[in-house]
Amino acid sequence: MNILLLTIGSRGDIEPFIALGVSLQAHSHQVVVCTHERFQSIVEAHGLSYQYLSNDLFKLMEDGSVESMGSLFKGINTAIKLMKLAKPINEQLMADSINAGIKVQPELVIYHPKCIVAPSIAEKFNAPAVMALLQPMLVKTSDFPLIGLPNISGVINRLSYRLANLGFKPYLKQLNILRMSLLNLPKLSDKAGVLSMNTGKAILVLHAFSKHIVTRPQDWPQTTVLTGYWPLPKQSDFEPDKTLSDFLADGKPPVYIGFGSMSGKDPAKTARLVIDAVIKAKVRAIIVTGWGGLKLAEVPSQVLVIDNVPHNWLFPQVAAVVHHGGAGTTAAGLMAGKPTLICPFFADQPFWGAQVHKQGLGPKPIKQKHLTVDNLAEGILQMVTDKQMQHQAMQVSSLLSQENGTENAIEWLKKHGVLI
Repeated sequence: MNILLLTIGSRGDIEPFIALGVSLQAHSHQVVVCTHERFQSIVEAHGLSYQYLSNDLFKLMEDGSVESMGSLFKGINTAIKLMKLAKPINEQLMADSINAGIKVQPELVIYHPKCIVAPSIAEKFNAPAVMALLQPMLVKTSDFPLIGLPNISGVINRLSYRLANLGFKPYLKQLNILRMSLLNLPKLSDKAGVLSMNTGKAILVLHAFSKHIVTRPQDWPQTTVLTGYWPLPKQSDFEPDKTLSDFLADGKPPVYIGFGSMSGKDPAKTARLVIDAVIKAKVRAIIVTGWGGLKLAEVPSQVLVIDNVPHNWLFPQVAAVVHHGGAGTTAAGLMAGKPTLICPFFADQPFWGAQVHKQGLGPKPIKQKHLTVDNLAEGILQMVTDKQMQHQAMQVSSLLSQENGTENAIEWLKKHGVLI
């Protein structure tokens, strides 16, 4: 089959789709990944075809404003501002996605929830549309609320998912314009929704995380599945920098610290806090600056600063991991069997922090706005000294290693008749 994978976001939003694409291609399907241009080399390095999306979204992600959304109420003004700024960017992403769909003419479309134009592309080519979620954020349940909201009661939790539709409504006018102008399709009917096609038919949903981390809610419909994580295959040809190899070999396993594409409004202050915590905890550490660009000038000999390195290569060699709680980084740390301290900014990050702590896989999460030298050092020390936590992390890692998320997804799609 000719399959189009559409995904928007940070690296953690992209890599699972590449992993799924690799597995689909191994089953003799033709796979095209449509995503931001900055990830083209990663897509092609894994033997997949690429279609273009612009990089403009990262201008919002990297200016620090998105990181002020940790509080539900304080984040309202920021959310309104970001929606205005993001609107023209998302409209361009929709047009780019449609252009990719026209070139590919897919027989199956698998897409990230941010790609709201994907069901229309599938409709144009009479193909099934399947949503892939990296966190439980759209399928309603009484077990937990929509991401970012407090867990009050089962009834309110289920009702909270109605808010998900509000995030899509500002784009419906432009979506309908593009449907007519680029796809020659009529306006969306009243039957169309976040999880339903224009005919009202339910969209199948793949949840690309593990039942060992999130228990499947009993009130989820049979149109959705928990597959297990979709990790990228390890790069057999990856050669680390000699400085990194020497540092890893020159003492006890270090602690990994990195906040991905985020570093807060004051990267220099965050960097100083992290280094002081490492010194106080008397551990070695590898600090990964990432896209957030943590500003690190002078560092002690017990700290190594690097720009980037594959998590599935590095994490098995460290003692513990500290990060912002993105779905991909959380999965990588848990699969490596390492205690995890999550310091969330917003969105699904607090959810993953709570799940990790609840299962004894890491300390209580520390929100970025509450991060101090003392509590970060305390969390690090707990991870490197708590034998029970270390044992529990290894036990869960063993369970995760027995799952094959991408293959589970493929078998489920076959069972539902959308993959031949």
